[in-house]
Amino acid sequence: MPENGHDPWGDLDFEQAVRETAYFLWEQDGRPEGQEKEYWFRALERTLRERHSSREIGRDPDEQHKLT
Repeated sequence: MPENGHDPWGDLDFEQAVRETAYFLWEQDGRPEGQEKEYWFRALERTLRERHSSREIGRDPDEQHKLT
């Protein structure tokens, strides 16, 4: 389980975001066949990065300073 104790796979919004991102990337690349896993993992990485960035942006600046 991630450090923060939140399991993203228990979050249906997260799973839907990964699915939609994978589809968007696949469409953008011309719908290539046989590369479903590649697009899923690219979307997963992107969605995790976006979620992490959003949390960091919303974090209290004093709390961010303590982490560094």
